This record gives sequence, C-alpha cells and structure tokens, in this order.
Amino acid sequence: MSCSMINKFIIFLVGLIVVLQVVHITLLSRLDRDRGRTASSIQAEDGERFSPREGRRLAGSSSTSRGNLRKSSTKLSKGSLDVSGQYRIHNFYIRSDDAANGEVQLEDVTLVTQCSVQNLYHIVDLSVRWDGPVSVAIFAPGENAAFADDIVGGLRRCYPLIRKYVSFHLVYPTSREAIIYEESPTLLNTPCQDILHLAKYHKSATLNYGAEKEPYPNNLLRNVARQGSSTEFIFVVDIDMLPNEKLRTDFVHFALENRLFDSRTSMVSDHLDTVYVVPAFELQLNASIPKDKTKLLESLQEGKARPFYRDICWKCQSSTDYDKWTATKSSSKRRQDVAYNVTWKDPWEPFYIGRWSVPLYDERFKQYGFNRISQVCELHIAGYGFSVLDQAFLIHKGWKTVTDFHASKDEENNRNRLLFRQFKNELKVKYPDTDRRCY
Repeated sequence: MSCSMINKFIIFLVGLIVVLQVVHITLLSRLDRDRGRTASSIQAEDGERFSPREGRRLAGSSSTSRGNLRKSSTKLSKGSLDVSGQYRIHNFYIRSDDAANGEVQLEDVTLVTQCSVQNLYHIVDLSVRWDGPVSVAIFAPGENAAFADDIVGGLRRCYPLIRKYVSFHLVYPTSREAIIYEESPTLLNTPCQDILHLAKYHKSATLNYGAEKEPYPNNLLRNVARQGSSTEFIFVVDIDMLPNEKLRTDFVHFALENRLFDSRTSMVSDHLDTVYVVPAFELQLNASIPKDKTKLLESLQEGKARPFYRDICWKCQSSTDYDKWTATKSSSKRRQDVAYNVTWKDPWEPFYIGRWSVPLYDERFKQYGFNRISQVCELHIAGYGFSVLDQAFLIHKGWKTVTDFHASKDEENNRNRLLFRQFKNELKVKYPDTDRRCY
C-alpha cells in the first residue's frame, strides 16, 4: 500500500473520530434536556415526555404490578442516563396507586427522599406519618436491584399506604447495571412481619455514604425523586427522619388559607420566593416518637430529645433558633402558621417545604459533605426567604454522634469543601445581579 493511500486512510479515520465525538456530545446535550435540569419534565422509559404537571401515566405501567422492569433476561436495558452519563435512571420504576390513577392533586405536598436498599424499611413508618404522596429514589447497583425489586413488591403487598402513596425510582451506575433474576425466589408468599425484618436487616455492600465500591450520589437521587412529584410543594427529607403527625394536612390547610396555590393572585406573589423551615430534632433510641409539638416539648424537658446535629455541627442548625421556636405558642386560629423569619447565614442547612420550582441539587456532590448546604446556599443567592413554621418538626431516630460516621467521612468532607468553593464562585456568574453571598 502506497504512502498516499495510508495517509488518506489515516485522514479518514481522524475525520470519523471527530464525527463520532460530535454525535456523542450531541447525545449528551439531548440527555441533559431530557433529564429536565430546569425541572420542567421527565423522560419516560419508552420515549414519551412525562410532565409532572400533566400527571400522565407511563406506557405499560400498572398500579397493581410489582414493577415494570422485570425481564426474562438478567440485565435491564431501559431507562435514561443522567447528565454525566455515569448513572442510569428508571423514573417511576413503580408508580403509586394514586399516581397511576391520576389522584395526586396539585394542591398538595410530596415528601421526597432517597436511600440505598438497606434503608428501604424506613418507608413503612414514613408512609404512615405522611399519609400522602411520597417519591423515593433507590440506589441499587448490580444485584442490589433484585433485592430492591423483591422488597418493594413485598412492602406494597403488606402495607396498603405504601401501595397507595409511594412511587419508586431506580438509579444505578452504568458500570454496575441493575440485575434482576426472573427465576429467583420472590417474597410474594412471605409473611408480612418477615418482609419488614428482611428489609431491616439486609446486609449490602452498597450503603449510604459508607459504600465500599460505589460513591453514593445523594444529590442525583434527590433530584430524581423530587422530579417524580406532581404537587406544587415538595418536602425533601432524609429517609431515617419522621415528620410530626398531620404536618402535611396542616401545611396544605395553611397554604390554602394564604392562597399559596394560586399564583395568579397578588397575595401569593410575596410568597413565591419563600421556603418554610421545619425544625429538626434527634430522639433517643426506643423513646416514644412525639406526635405533636406538645409531646416534643415534653421529650425535650425529659432529655429524650435534642436539636438535630447538636453534637456534630451545631452551627449547621443553630440559625433555626430552637429556643425561640420552643417558646413560640401555637395560634388558636390556625393549625399551622409562620412563627418567625430567619436570614440565612453560612453554614445553615435547614429542612424545608418549598415549591416544586426551587433550584435543583448540584449532582457533582457525592458521599458526605456540602450536598444539602450547596442547594440551600443557592436558595439564598437566588433571593429566597426562610420562614419557620410554628408547629411542624422532624424527628431523627437516635442521637447523631461523631462515632456514627464511616471512616472516609473527613476525606470526603474536605474534597467536597473544595467543590463547594468552586460552586460558590459559579453562583456569582449564575446570579450576577445579586449582592447576596454564601458566607
């Protein structure tokens, strides 16, 4: 072969590589739009555009099915990629009965959470306390998906509130595609008391934060779960936390009284950029979980409850002003009201009820550190205000102590601290007209 032919062949190969790179970048860009970074829509698995506002059902979904991903083959091939291309997402892997039947109302609040498979059992208590729409993103690499598929099916069979209210989404890395064995034993005939035991004591190598093989993509999971909501308001919480009883119904009543669901009125315009802070507390293990503020105050006086993160990062929660909150009396006219407003300051990271349109979580943050505060920081920069609710609260079961964390926690925290500095500089470009800063 002559040198000229070889040169032509090399030029052809180079051109082909360039074309393939352009196609790759185009596809990633399209995936970015399909993921709905602007929180406007979700890409259904069959290619249908699913809008949370429209409440349409995925093709082939069923309110009674255990899941729409069980295949005769051992690996699942459907789903969409995240923006980075590192994770595969199955939105509405299993849809709640209410969502499947179009019974979720816009004038409501969706509880949004995420977990790896060994924490799925928390959904039982959450579904009872919330008593309304719940959206859960499950991180299930490889064979963890098979266990998640069985446990979710068992929980839906045994707990009617889970079947009625909870929608599940599946996420896993492309390097460890989800595996579900068609012929594997299922839990269809397992007694319900054993289902909860199996879910609670399942041992997995893929843990929240403490993963040995896979970094836990908490912010990606939060975004997937919150985009699975079809209500005006969302409440993003950790899977091992419980709200007080009637929090959801009391907030909906509060929102209706203040016409927060009607964006056409001038009255609501003052509240569009407001989030409603829900103070968080820790409770001694085996202590009775308080159902309302009166019971919580009793637990605080008895030393059975304390403010969240008091011994871990008090400055991360102290801006909530727990002394002021505990001293605030309930309104005799309203079941829920605003107790006071708080100006954000670093490093406050409250839990809050906000509109569906609040900024998404930055998915570059994985494992421990700065994953929630980065989003709260953006709320502040974007002009949001923080109003603390007078009767609402969250409970974390058990004290949070420094010995609870996994070995790589400090290393991850330091790495994410550097990312947070970069993130704050990016916010200056994203919001050039604001004089607010994250410090």
